[in-house]
Amino acid sequence: MNKYTALGTDVDKEVQKQLDIVSEEINKEIKDVKSIIVYGGFGRGEGSVKKVNNKYYPANDFDVYVITKKKVNGSLLDEIAKKVAKRLGSKGIEFNKFDKNWSFEDNFYLDLKCLTLKELRRLVPLLRYYELRNASNIFYGEEVRNLIPDYKAEEIPLGEGFRILFNRMTHLVEYFSTEGKHNDLVLSFFCVKAYLDSCTALLLLNKKYSPFYRKRMEDFYKYYEEDFYHLHQKVPDLHEKIKKYTLWKLNFNGELPEKDAVKFWMQTRKDFLEVVNYFISEYTQKNINDINDLSTAIINLGKEHYMPYSQFYLKNSLGINSNVLSFLVSKLIPFRFKQLYFKRLIKEKKFYPRILINKRSPDNVIFGAVPYILFALNDDLSLNKENFEKGLEILKGVYPSKAKTWEELSQDYADAYILFYLMKIV
Repeated sequence: MNKYTALGTDVDKEVQKQLDIVSEEINKEIKDVKSIIVYGGFGRGEGSVKKVNNKYYPANDFDVYVITKKKVNGSLLDEIAKKVAKRLGSKGIEFNKFDKNWSFEDNFYLDLKCLTLKELRRLVPLLRYYELRNASNIFYGEEVRNLIPDYKAEEIPLGEGFRILFNRMTHLVEYFSTEGKHNDLVLSFFCVKAYLDSCTALLLLNKKYSPFYRKRMEDFYKYYEEDFYHLHQKVPDLHEKIKKYTLWKLNFNGELPEKDAVKFWMQTRKDFLEVVNYFISEYTQKNINDINDLSTAIINLGKEHYMPYSQFYLKNSLGINSNVLSFLVSKLIPFRFKQLYFKRLIKEKKFYPRILINKRSPDNVIFGAVPYILFALNDDLSLNKENFEKGLEILKGVYPSKAKTWEELSQDYADAYILFYLMKIV
């Protein structure tokens, strides 16, 4: 079995060379490195690369944690990521603005985060921490993954399924352009990821989650009709599509999964909305019949969303088991997110106090806007004015958008999203 990809030893050797550059740049700047770990696709041995002029480029990014004794400043991590991108022949990404002219070779991104040895012992059961312990590769330093609490997959909060679904819905907006700016292969790649992570979220629901794409595909194919009867009635071939696109990703060769990338995007958003409606209905125990119901449910996520995280945090960090304190912490999380996001916008010279008076957490407001924005285009790509106006109004709750077109609105949405999530607080 190959270490980083399913594409053979030669590809793995090239990936190793690139990870050696990552290690070298990290060790130049950080002096107490204990371990460097790649997780995500390359951690599972399921990474994707594109070959251009006899050079291999990671499809999307490397997800990497550097483990240290002392905490490392986030701005230093960003600088290291930029240096790595440059050495790998890529211009990298901007940390404050999304580029719709995105390509694998030009926009490689090192998603570099830091955890201390002390923090490893206190981690809550996020998907990425579960994968960090159970489906990752150490490419520098010592074995430290045994310090991470040995959670069972069944303990992963359903909020993780929510987060990954709306990250993927965001990507469907980010990587599509009505002006033809998008790269067909990149757009198709993220359509595929939407299918694959539909599988991820649904298997969290039925307690059959695995960190490996192939195992998830096999289990979903086996249990789809039985475990998700109502969704199966609406999208009867979802398991077939997930199988097809999982195998495409595992054997990625740079060719399109479907001939027409725009039609594939249309197909994906239609299927994906059904999956998201089903998941959020189960997660919130509310009837979700359309994007109005969906957006409202997302924006109003509260105690049921944050409580599992606050419970694990108090238990792991302070040794406290208290539902009362967990409830109080869960109520404080949105206020902390608002404060951090407000400061981030100020750093980008966007003074927007409306964030602070909005009752909801900025991440949920951002995600509450995305269903409207995704479906602010009709099937013929004409503007759906009602959805456009609703999406714009919600986004303006946390971001100063003056969009007049779908292209402008999708760009503002992408910028709002990247400003929040590249703070790396969730």
